[in-house]
Amino acid sequence: MVISMNKIIDIHSHLLPGVDDGSKDFDESIHVLNVLSEKGICDIVLTSHYIENSKYCINKKIRKELLETLQQQVKENIHLYLGNEVFTCENIISLLKKGEITTLNGSKYLLMELPLNGYLYQLPTILCELSDHGIVPIIAHPERYRFLHQHPERVRELLEFNCLLQCNVDSILGKYGKSAKKVMKWLLKNHLVSFVGTDTHSINDTIHLDKAYQKLKKLVGEQQFEELTYSNPLKVLKNEKIQSCMAYTASIE
Repeated sequence: MVISMNKIIDIHSHLLPGVDDGSKDFDESIHVLNVLSEKGICDIVLTSHYIENSKYCINKKIRKELLETLQQQVKENIHLYLGNEVFTCENIISLLKKGEITTLNGSKYLLMELPLNGYLYQLPTILCELSDHGIVPIIAHPERYRFLHQHPERVRELLEFNCLLQCNVDSILGKYGKSAKKVMKWLLKNHLVSFVGTDTHSINDTIHLDKAYQKLKKLVGEQQFEELTYSNPLKVLKNEKIQSCMAYTASIE
């Protein structure tokens, strides 16, 4: 595994061609990846959506073949890794064992998406099962979930199961609305975020990245910025332990 020494590692993107609502073909993927690399984002996990019983359920074998083909066509300084953004369901462990879904770069870390406008009441059971199998859930873009807009303190329900949180950097500019921006700032203020990713689907998602990263750095400072965008993502790629945010929950306002 090659890991470049760049300033940002992105653990959330949709740039595997033709498998979800991200890039449609290899040409589009290559173009967007080149733009990201010009911004210093050269280590990128391709986290295609996996939604059971939908059109977004391409298995690991096919996605791995697509990644290998794409890796051969991009510049040498761009390093790609396989992953999924898995919509939470009750048989995640079975899907992992069958090779339908994959963790981030084969690590113990699994990127998971929750319902945007509801709440999954089976979630505690699912998270317990993942923990029993040594899987660490990374919750994608928590700032976008309505149940946290209404009750941000319910983030404890995720952290108590040792989940880690990954915010989308554009949320800090209000891309997903004022509520998402407010929740992201609140999560950052309380040191509850472990990663910030791009969630890039197309070239349009790259337009404001520089501005978003600059605003993030100004908000959290150099040290936390480096942790969110490089050192913690690097630990994921290397399958190393990441400090849980549970220690900070007592300070939530």
